[in-house]
Amino acid sequence: MISQGRGSYEGLRMPRRSHRKSRAGCSECKRRHIKCDETRPACGNCAISSRQCSFLSSQPSLPTAPGVAVSPSPSPVPQYQPDASPSSYQSSPIPFSPGGESPIIQDANMIQLELFHHCVHTDFDLPPSSGHPDLIIPQATLVEAALSYPFLMNEMLAFAALHLAHLNPAKARLYKHHAVGLQTHALSIFNREMTKVNRENGKAVMLFSWLMTLHTLHETAEPVDVGGYLDRFAHYMQLHRGVRNITADSWQAMLDSDMRLMLLEASKVINNVDSGSHTVELEGFIRDSEGLNDDEKSVCQDALKRIQWFLGKVDGPEKQHPSHTATFLSLISWPVVIDVDFLRLVSERTPEALLVLSYYAIMLHLCRDVWVIGVSGQLLIQSVRLHLDDKLHRWLDWPEEMMDTLSYSADDC
Repeated sequence: MISQGRGSYEGLRMPRRSHRKSRAGCSECKRRHIKCDETRPACGNCAISSRQCSFLSSQPSLPTAPGVAVSPSPSPVPQYQPDASPSSYQSSPIPFSPGGESPIIQDANMIQLELFHHCVHTDFDLPPSSGHPDLIIPQATLVEAALSYPFLMNEMLAFAALHLAHLNPAKARLYKHHAVGLQTHALSIFNREMTKVNRENGKAVMLFSWLMTLHTLHETAEPVDVGGYLDRFAHYMQLHRGVRNITADSWQAMLDSDMRLMLLEASKVINNVDSGSHTVELEGFIRDSEGLNDDEKSVCQDALKRIQWFLGKVDGPEKQHPSHTATFLSLISWPVVIDVDFLRLVSERTPEALLVLSYYAIMLHLCRDVWVIGVSGQLLIQSVRLHLDDKLHRWLDWPEEMMDTLSYSADDC
């Protein structure tokens, strides 16, 4: 087992930056007389304090869990032609010829047909790629649900475009253009049509949330910008944390569906909390911090214990590689179960919360061969280093050593 051997520091924090007036900020920040960071679709101040940001009035977004504001995409959305939406055939009447004798049939959208074909014939190379078949969501389940819900169809095709951009770099620009446009349509339709999650639409909403969060996770690493990565990753966690609120009302309906075993397996992973030697010294640093109150210390320690469970599996006394399902679900489930106050501490660049994120970077790095994750682990820990005081950099030595020592091949994750 790899030992840390780190000293302790007491509540060291980075000095606060001076603020300048923001003339293009949201109306809520202006009312509160504070600097707005002008982040879209909701500014950071409103996201942290659960206020209704005026920017949201013109931007589509997922519904959020209490205390969390969600960004649908960390990057600007380029212009996309209205006729690119596969839902347009359902929402618009079929045009007729002047004589009214026969409808004018539009040309088939070959790109969207290609994307749909890809959805039918691939599992998007997402774990689990093996194991018990009942723990895998059948692709037919996704496609069937998408045929009834335009918001899911748009996001499914958007995710297919993102996957094809990964598989075919020569056409990546074209596919990514469609990925962004279709995702934008998906969010717009979702916000317009989805007012309540129920037994009928619950499966479609859960699948939509699953694809949307994976889509956003992949986009955090593009472009490869270390300085801005932490902000993008914080937006991803806020979006993913909102999944709990979206799916809460449909949970029982999902347990009655063909997704039952997958959801029960995910529930087991979500509830895994453990103590261990890998995180004991960081827990001590958090416990002795003078910059956090007792509730904030508890929030950071709980988030860390959920990471410790995974570290104990891959670097414990009896080393073992968790199953494909457990590995991926533990990685993806973490942003859903951490306390909303942890996201606030990350947004405020609190050193203790950033150090917890550096341990989560280990989990990301171990699954770097999964295309939606890629170099996210490396970017996260490098970005954390940029936002920490130099005196705290030694706490990052051990997570970086773990990332160098442990490795998963494509067959391991």
